[in-house]
Amino acid sequence: MAFEKFEGPFADAEMLGCRDVFCGERLMLDLFEYQRGAPLEDRPPGTETAGEAYLIGLTESSRIWRITFERPFAVRIHDQNLESKNKAKINLPARCSFSEQSEWISEFAFDQRLGIFTPTHYIFDLIDNFIEIMGDDSPTVEEIQNETTGEGTEK
Repeated sequence: MAFEKFEGPFADAEMLGCRDVFCGERLMLDLFEYQRGAPLEDRPPGTETAGEAYLIGLTESSRIWRITFERPFAVRIHDQNLESKNKAKINLPARCSFSEQSEWISEFAFDQRLGIFTPTHYIFDLIDNFIEIMGDDSPTVEEIQNETTGEGTEK
């Protein structure tokens, strides 16, 4: 079960999150680049830190990418805390990876003789979520406009 790096324009982002998930006949993920905001002036009582502390999140300078899967077969979204045991077994080469042979694919009985559907297991290992998608064909990836107004975010 070897996963490969899913190359895309988001490959150089240090931290990724998922802003929106739209699922219907298509599956669309809006991934965003976490950015470091201004230093925290007030720290919660009892918090000890070495050096400065910063908020991270979606900022006005964050890049956002829409990844669209046409007719995905299956989708699983996990909280990072719940997935740590399974993630350790997989050994992912990148935050966004894929494989055409995985344990999850083997759970289904695909008739490969038909040649209609070549299952591909995509994994997005994000800061807050662990998203797995089983799809055919490569998804489309496009950078979309960041319409963050700055409210509630640090620049």
